[in-house]
Amino acid sequence: MIAQSNLSGPQLLTVLYADVHGYTRLLEQDERGTVARLTRSLALIRDLVGDYGGSVVNTAGDGLVAVFQSVHKALHFAIEMQSELSRESAWTDGAQSISFRVGISVGDTFAGADGVYGHSVNLAARIQSFAEPGGICVTEAVYQIVRANGDLRLRSLGSKRLKNVSAPVEIYSVERLCTGQSSLPIPTRSLGAESLPDASLAILPLENISADPSDLYLCQGIAADLITNLSRFRNLMVIARHSSILAAANAGSLGEIGRRLGVRYLLTGSFRRSDKRIRMTVDLVEAASENVIWSERYDGVMTDIFDFQDDVAAMTSARVAIHIDAAERRRLAEHAHPALYAYGLVLRGQDMGFRFLPDANLHARRLFEQARDLDPDYGRSYAAMSRTFNVEWRYNWTNDPEGSLNEALALAKRAVQCDSLDSRGFSEMGLAHLYKKQHDEAIAAYEHAVDLNPNDADLLAYMGDCLAYVRQGERAVNLLERAIRLNPYHPDSYLWFLGDAYFHNGDYARTLETLYRMRDQSEAHRLLAASHAMLGQMDEARHHASEVMRVHPNFTIEHWRKVPPLKHAEDLDLYVHGLRLAGLN
Repeated sequence: MIAQSNLSGPQLLTVLYADVHGYTRLLEQDERGTVARLTRSLALIRDLVGDYGGSVVNTAGDGLVAVFQSVHKALHFAIEMQSELSRESAWTDGAQSISFRVGISVGDTFAGADGVYGHSVNLAARIQSFAEPGGICVTEAVYQIVRANGDLRLRSLGSKRLKNVSAPVEIYSVERLCTGQSSLPIPTRSLGAESLPDASLAILPLENISADPSDLYLCQGIAADLITNLSRFRNLMVIARHSSILAAANAGSLGEIGRRLGVRYLLTGSFRRSDKRIRMTVDLVEAASENVIWSERYDGVMTDIFDFQDDVAAMTSARVAIHIDAAERRRLAEHAHPALYAYGLVLRGQDMGFRFLPDANLHARRLFEQARDLDPDYGRSYAAMSRTFNVEWRYNWTNDPEGSLNEALALAKRAVQCDSLDSRGFSEMGLAHLYKKQHDEAIAAYEHAVDLNPNDADLLAYMGDCLAYVRQGERAVNLLERAIRLNPYHPDSYLWFLGDAYFHNGDYARTLETLYRMRDQSEAHRLLAASHAMLGQMDEARHHASEVMRVHPNFTIEHWRKVPPLKHAEDLDLYVHGLRLAGLN
């Protein structure tokens, strides 16, 4: 019994109860490995909970209890947690991953020395047993609060009798609806086969024939690294991964994919894993004729997968880019890959970071930190962490802005120390120098990054963005247009950077034309407001000014005038003038 004097409350809180599915069975199969994986999973969850507005109040064996002030934040965390852990098995070297069931309730709770107590805690613990492994169940009270969320699928499991609960309880399962981009319009290029670049290549997603969905993420990672390695070769133009994925998903034949992407060659392949054994096959295809001009098969074990990947990159490049010089080949041979699990953490964190939300940014950082801890010499983890500190500085998500920017630069330098041949470290160094207003150092870092990897579409876009701030507008536009050519299904950020370049060139009409091509204009509203205002289109300017405040309620001109790293003060004054004209303060 708990003494009444030791309790405080009641307090209305949302309770999340998470419990491992089949824990006893997992212990019987592999006690040491299961405990290690559970410890790692619980450590990550504890790190993430605070980033999503909650706190862990109790852990016991294979479960935990967390509380949140907000139902929406609790459910958001549960969805991200389950999504994160669902990808775990792809990076555990064949071992069975940890799957949690989650229950969420809301109600009065009482705080004691060993955690929280109350009917709501009991409900969360009971209803989690009705969730599928990796799933989430919520009570009727939670359902009533979140049911208007169009991004969720809420399905009633009916009224259930729960142990030690007198009345039946209505339980709902929760899933996040898929918001993939397969519905995006796919532009078809008009290039005929005779006008295609000779050494142009797209690497299509590897077909996962393992019958194990967890291998899909690994297939994506292999394809991404193949693109990175092949992009190092100066005579080879490689289409960016995102464009290749969309084209493959929306085209009916290899010939059509080649026409849509504007490339002469396609690299296709398949991946199969049976326990720790893997087999990967690749075919180099002439897109127009769909003739296979080279094939290879690789067999081995999971721990050798990166050696296989490098073999594919080297052998493919030898057949489509015969003028590659020996120095580039030596660079590939010297490239060292990190541990498989650390590699997976970085890929997963990069996906989170693209959301540009405070909690997602912190979530990504936790993954990068884990990758660093697993392999302290893995340069890419430091480069990825650097970006998270830069982003939090830019959006004013930190109480120590100067410290965040200094940390971004320090981490980028550490990335370069770990791997001086990886362009991403130099790219992040350039970004950190840029926002510290160290323009010469920023340009030098970007130049070195482009020298290492001249066909990296993202890198070209980042450098173009940098040059727009130092009155090298023509070169900035050229680089950004080349990035769009390399990645025809480019992210919105390419257009955002290009619009920025036009704005600082004084071409406000082209700025508007470019920014209105963005699928999501959330980050474009500042430039749209300023551009319309400079053109005297005040109704449109005020509309976008109100959208700025909706997307970023903490926006102030006082803060934002510190953000754009413009080299010349009069350029910044002009931008701020446009924002003020639009009605922003």
